[in-house]
Amino acid sequence: METILWTHLGEPMASFSEEEKPAALIPLDALPKANRAEVVDLPPGRGARRQLGDLGIFVGAVLRKERSAPLGGPVLVRVQGTLVALGRRLAHRVLVRILP
Repeated sequence: METILWTHLGEPMASFSEEEKPAALIPLDALPKANRAEVVDLPPGRGARRQLGDLGIFVGAVLRKERSAPLGGPVLVRVQGTLVALGRRLAHRVLVRILP
């Protein structure tokens, strides 16, 4: 059986057989503290992609979640040695795969 992953725009991103299913994708804000992850998908829209790209966050980038502010505040991640704060709503739209 084949599984298909879809992008936010409704286009197929990739397909996998049952034997080679990818690790689960989670939103960046749900990543447990101190875990490393690879960015797999970004939100649609040039503005959000440009803002994230300016901060060094792009598909394939490896980052580490440092902490989350309480009550819906920003999410702090370390990208290429730099500490970056992302708004919780934007962080929720970035999909990552946890790395071992």
